Amino acid sequence: MKATGVVRRIDELGRIVVPKEVRRTMRIKEGESLEIFIEDTDKIVLKKYSPVENANDFVNEFVDSIYSSNHKDIVITDNEKIIAVAGNYRKDIIGKRITLRLEDKIQKRNTQIIESSDKLEICENTDMLKPAVIKPINVYGDIIGCVIVSSEKIGDVERSLAEFSGAFMSKYLEG
Repeated sequence: MKATGVVRRIDELGRIVVPKEVRRTMRIKEGESLEIFIEDTDKIVLKKYSPVENANDFVNEFVDSIYSSNHKDIVITDNEKIIAVAGNYRKDIIGKRITLRLEDKIQKRNTQIIESSDKLEICENTDMLKPAVIKPINVYGDIIGCVIVSSEKIGDVERSLAEFSGAFMSKYLEG
């Protein structure tokens, strides 16, 4: 655990302010949820909450099913990191932080086609080598991640698969 040197008092309602510098470093935006953990007997740990990550087993089975039935590479992210991959993506990128450029594309809230010439890096040292469709996952109006479907050529099948996968993940995560 890394110390920040910042000390805050708890107010009369039991609240504490997370300093702006910490929020910026951790990419915590207004309105985002944090999970609270107790570690040992003297530590409270705050972790960014990811509904996508909490459905991890299902998400892994989902991407494997999409790949086995369609043979299209697929990646699912939350707003911070890669959650699941299938196809030609290496499994070791799971858990890696997504790039700011991909995060910006996700926050545009619309489906986007990325050509291979765009050289989009999805996480450190991992570029999308094929054209791809990026579909944000929208849960109750909040963008919480994305589905990326890539193939040698983007056509109606790839667009439909990305749209379906994004919509399905949205409905699943809404409960």
